[in-house]
Amino acid sequence: MEDNTAKYWFSWFYENWEKNAPGELIEQGLTPSQIAERFVNENHDSFIQLSKKIDEKNYDALTEFMKLSESELHILKYFLKLVKMKNL
Repeated sequence: MEDNTAKYWFSWFYENWEKNAPGELIEQGLTPSQIAERFVNENHDSFIQLSKKIDEKNYDALTEFMKLSESELHILKYFLKLVKMKNL
């Protein structure tokens, strides 16, 4: 597939993610896993179509992005612990 498939994925994802209004769902009391499950269920067919377009190079790029995202999450959790400790 073309080199911009990973870029297309992010474009598609963020456009549809915003439509999902995750901030509002959190305010309504849904957990992050419930929000993700709802998003996946609502976009299942699109996920199938997109997955067929991802070649090995783009798969690797998305995997690397996932690793970076996980690292950022760990850093944010660490920072929030520091903030919490400061307030004790």
